[in-house]
Amino acid sequence: MKKSVTIGLLASLIILSTLGIGFVGAQEQITLVYWSMWNETEGQARVIQAAIEKFEAENPGVTIEAVWNGRQNQTLVRTAISGGQTIDLMDQDADQIAGGLMREGFALPLNDLLQQPALDRDEPLADVFLPGTLEMFALDGVIYQLPYIYNTVQFWYDKRVFEEVGLEIPQTWDDLLAACDALNAAGYAPIAAEGNEPGYAAFYLTEILARTKGPGWLQQAAADPTGEMWRDPAVLDAAQKTRELWDRGCIPPETLGYVWPQGQNTLAFGTAAMELVGSWLPVELQNAVDPDFQWGGFSFPAIEGGAGSTTDVYALLLAFMINKDTEHPEEAFKFLQTIMTDEIQQKFTDEAFVGVTNKYIEWNPIIADAAAAAAAATTTYGDVDGVASLYSEYLNTILYPTYMSLWHGTITPEEYVEEMATLSAQYWAEHPQS
Repeated sequence: MKKSVTIGLLASLIILSTLGIGFVGAQEQITLVYWSMWNETEGQARVIQAAIEKFEAENPGVTIEAVWNGRQNQTLVRTAISGGQTIDLMDQDADQIAGGLMREGFALPLNDLLQQPALDRDEPLADVFLPGTLEMFALDGVIYQLPYIYNTVQFWYDKRVFEEVGLEIPQTWDDLLAACDALNAAGYAPIAAEGNEPGYAAFYLTEILARTKGPGWLQQAAADPTGEMWRDPAVLDAAQKTRELWDRGCIPPETLGYVWPQGQNTLAFGTAAMELVGSWLPVELQNAVDPDFQWGGFSFPAIEGGAGSTTDVYALLLAFMINKDTEHPEEAFKFLQTIMTDEIQQKFTDEAFVGVTNKYIEWNPIIADAAAAAAAATTTYGDVDGVASLYSEYLNTILYPTYMSLWHGTITPEEYVEEMATLSAQYWAEHPQS
């Protein structure tokens, strides 16, 4: 009797299975849709692919469908989500996420999820991050991004050139100018730069004002509805220092005609000595420099009497964001836990030569000076002192174009101050802040 019941039940199960009818308690196969800022062949993308393989092997019920969009990823994600397309998680520059998807309410709060244990450590995942990174783009104490790559903005140089010329690391602005003189005398173009790249040019405005007035001041000036903060003497001083770099020959005149990456290539070719740029530079130039190139990095020097410090770090983070409307927040976050494991974070720095946010990881030796700056940071600030994330339209229509006019020498420092004050007041009159 029992045998016939068993046979009958088995036959019923086979029929139901043939008809495509599932069973209560059967494991659901989940697909997470991930859109990435990387191109599929980039080193960072290859590490993420390794993380996906690791995650899928450890979570056989979950598959990750990756779409490699490149740098326009956030724009594509915003359009897709607004049109009802399913995207569970994405990554991009943290400043861009903060100024776009986060501000528009697309991001899932992560505070509670971050209290879950790290996959490979007996502590909450929140405790794995380098100080200042996880909270950098929080809103009212709510964390919406998980940063995983850490770039510092510093002067990057070939240590062999400094040794040849007999230079110490510049500690002050005057030291930097003296180094320029010595490098010129030795036949080097002191500072490589891009002639027409506003994001790179504005590193100087950001760093000079951060050292003079302290981190956060530029952000306040950008948001001043009257524009009067731009008349602060520190702004004129920053504009004069910008022009001094050109007038003194620190930046060679031919730089005006450079289009990225022509400027940084002069560093790779050994004709220029240093460049103020992110710690991604060694990655971008890895196939251009000679095998004996010795990478060094130093923080923007102090300015006498300034409120800022050389331990204030210009940090450009890359981060993941989970869509608040995902149907699978736990699974999406578990993938981010995988991204933050020692194994994957070490791969990022070993194989893609980038800095990472996991505090337990030793960064690749070619960016050891970036690691030292990140570890010693007393304050971190984002792109253009946070202006990029908070006021992106103002940045692109007022701050960048006006600074580029100063950068190119088509307006004087005094005219720069007047234009910034006037244009800022006009902008905020037309775009009142809530």
